[in-house]
Amino acid sequence: MAWYPGAVRMELQPESDNQPAIRPTQFIMHSIAAPWSVKRTYEYWRDSTNLESHFGLDYQGAPGQYIGTQTRADANYLANLRPDGSGAVSIETASNKNHSDPWSNSQCEELIKLGVWLHHEHGIPLKVCRTASDPGFGYHRMHAAWAQSGTDCPGDARVAQFKNVIFPGIVARATGQSQEDDMPTPAEVFAHRIEIPDGRQVSVGDILAWTDNRHNVTYSRLVAVEAKLDKLIAALAAKES
Repeated sequence: MAWYPGAVRMELQPESDNQPAIRPTQFIMHSIAAPWSVKRTYEYWRDSTNLESHFGLDYQGAPGQYIGTQTRADANYLANLRPDGSGAVSIETASNKNHSDPWSNSQCEELIKLGVWLHHEHGIPLKVCRTASDPGFGYHRMHAAWAQSGTDCPGDARVAQFKNVIFPGIVARATGQSQEDDMPTPAEVFAHRIEIPDGRQVSVGDILAWTDNRHNVTYSRLVAVEAKLDKLIAALAAKES
């Protein structure tokens, strides 16, 4: 298992030893909807639930690491561990209770540094995940298969930061294009073109717009299905009474 040298180690047991190995191919960012310290997040994973993330991050300071990055953590639904052995590395970040606030400057910096390390340590490619299983970087609500009942996590403000600050910062720093204070502009990153599997050249901005659209469509469909189920359950309950 791999431990990030920039994190405070708070190892969860027995999960750290007992859960299966993964081959890390994705990094998924979450908001925990609580203004917790990394220690409080550790205590929550330890004492209150059988779920957990690999990392936690409060508003200031280094991230905490709870499980090695080559061991399954359970914060990403179907992305936790796939049949081919691949899986996602996850981080829960402190936020307000509605996960509507932006990441602090300190959080942005730590997310960028961790993303760079994951790229170099595990070869996670410097691209946004185009599908739920596509290797790369993403945020929790990006794909329905990453959240069992749908989610708005990490919130609109942080999704915008992922697009404009976090992901561009990881790419720039990992490739040596900038120092910490010399990041490319969002326009430069959005205009960068990459080749997709069918041979077409598309911009990063095109990919981000497509993933956001798919999220919105999928989330709307899930809400509609849940509403229909609620009506059906109510009707059955009324009939039985």
